[in-house]
Amino acid sequence: MSELRVRMDPLNPGHFFACCGLLELVTVDHAGALSRFVLNESQPRVAEFVIETGEGHGIELAEVLARLRAAALSYPGEEIEPAVRPVSIPYNGIALILDWWLNEFRDDTENLKCWAGQVTTKKVVSELLPLLSDADPDGDLFASSNMTKAKFGVDPRSAWNALDCGFSPNEHGHDSATYPAVEILAAIGLQGFRPQAERRDAVRYCLWQTPLPAAVARLAFCQPWTGLPHRPYSFSIKKRGQSYKYFTFAVELGKEHRAV
Repeated sequence: MSELRVRMDPLNPGHFFACCGLLELVTVDHAGALSRFVLNESQPRVAEFVIETGEGHGIELAEVLARLRAAALSYPGEEIEPAVRPVSIPYNGIALILDWWLNEFRDDTENLKCWAGQVTTKKVVSELLPLLSDADPDGDLFASSNMTKAKFGVDPRSAWNALDCGFSPNEHGHDSATYPAVEILAAIGLQGFRPQAERRDAVRYCLWQTPLPAAVARLAFCQPWTGLPHRPYSFSIKKRGQSYKYFTFAVELGKEHRAV
């Protein structure tokens, strides 16, 4: 059996959805892949995401990242991208269609969309993909950062507050630290693991602790059933500057929310 382990912070929603995105990509090649989270009871900010495949089916993280980095973006139609334009990313012979920031009618955006203004989805993806070359597949994948304004707003480590800084980095043309592997993988993960975000607070996700295939994990993360070992968390979506938003760090919910 082949196994892939990625270090993650359970309180960082960007890390969680990036793990989900990694699972989606691995499942393209290994339909029977199983995943689970291994938590550290003494260190609440330390955990591992584990993906397993059958014997003879190895998982190479470097290959997954290389395929994603080399993907050519496809934007049929108009050159000017409206806010409701989905994204199509070719990956290993399939098209990854991303539109998780749109409502069910695909005619307006939802709270999950954190970028705005002149920043289009096409621009964010096209600027982040090449930066995956700096990510270390043999080290701490989610720790690799670059100085760029391109981000989806899923990683709270990249957030800034104009009141705290004394100025708006974006308005003054300054880049800020962005974690490309987290941003891109989370954007892919949010497509299949889309949380309820009608309100900007109390957005929930659960880390499942039993090996599950992707199809079942998509339910477990938001509607865990009785008997499933899991750990629930909740985060908010807050404003960053005048037009942008970001995911905050999460808090672990009480034991009364856990299945036994």
